[in-house]
Amino acid sequence: MRDVWIVGYARTPIGKFGGALKDVKAAHLAAFAIRKALERIGLDGKLVEEVVIGSTLQGGQGQSLARQAALYAGLPVTTSAYTVNRVCSSGMQAVIDAYREIALGDADIVVAGGAESMSTAPLAFSPDTRWGVKHLIGREHRLLDLMVYDGLMDPTNGLLMGEETEMVAKEWGVARQELDQVAYESHMRAWRATESKWFLDMEPIEGELGGAKVKLERDEGIRPDTDLEKLAKLKPAFRPDGVLTAGNSSQLSDGAAALVLASPDRARELGLKPIAKILGYSWHMVEPWRFVEAPIYAVQKLVKRVGIGLDQFDYFENNEAFAVNNVLFHKVLQVPYERLNVFGGAVALGHPLGASGARIITTLISVLKVRGGRRGIAALCHGTGGGTALAIEML
Repeated sequence: MRDVWIVGYARTPIGKFGGALKDVKAAHLAAFAIRKALERIGLDGKLVEEVVIGSTLQGGQGQSLARQAALYAGLPVTTSAYTVNRVCSSGMQAVIDAYREIALGDADIVVAGGAESMSTAPLAFSPDTRWGVKHLIGREHRLLDLMVYDGLMDPTNGLLMGEETEMVAKEWGVARQELDQVAYESHMRAWRATESKWFLDMEPIEGELGGAKVKLERDEGIRPDTDLEKLAKLKPAFRPDGVLTAGNSSQLSDGAAALVLASPDRARELGLKPIAKILGYSWHMVEPWRFVEAPIYAVQKLVKRVGIGLDQFDYFENNEAFAVNNVLFHKVLQVPYERLNVFGGAVALGHPLGASGARIITTLISVLKVRGGRRGIAALCHGTGGGTALAIEML
């Protein structure tokens, strides 16, 4: 197995649901991230052998989102591309797939990442519409919100992700105050990182993109004016007596991230400087409703695989689908909050489902560069009861 280097990376600013990126489809967001990742390192797109993009909400986005993105990014028509869907872990799975291709010698340069446009997810008629509806006497004709149906609802039981997370929070005895504190810190950290220009991965968008005029220079969901008092006033979002609110849950979002992976020999041949080496990856599956716990076990499995103790990793990114994720990650793995999501997380930045797995890797690189760390782990949960984790070492 060959080593695999990360030699380039970039992401869009994350747009709020219905915000600055609401008219841009996921393929164009992905194309922007791909184009910027290649431009940053001066790599000709003709040298890219494969493009792998993860995305969750693919209904209504057209054939092969990854192939569209590759073409819109200006890559040759001969460039191979495919799309993966592992719900919220889709972007990380794309990076894992690219890693495998290079490690096994099937390719030398692969672009991988994730993209999601929750704002353009369509509303759809129920399947029986295709075969005709004679009347609605004694029945209803459903209109499906594909953002919810394909991204935010457990198909095994019909529960929303938030409803399931409430069940986990109750079992663990997580207090509302703990969650609001995590949410507050997420916004404050994200704001400091933004003002300090620490998001080295982010490329502002200004001009035409996918047929829409866009201007977005920073992540749109950060609220520097929030405080614990404001968060405490918010009503529970999923249960009348629940602990989850709109303030301590991740935001619906649009965005994309891309990474350029290469074999060391090919990178040296092209004069590409290594940024980081992928040490390994892992995953873990649990009962669908316990999905927020899965990253914990994925990380435990990962450190055993790579043979490096958890205390030898400097910083961690754990996707804040809900603030509960970080509370459990902190408690079980004993990872100090000072080393976890230090530039804020999805509660503040937003969670464009299929993009987040790639986004937390690009953010982790930024953290390690700015803070001078050597090793880091990125992890996230995904719907239907799973989690993935990936470890990197800076070079």
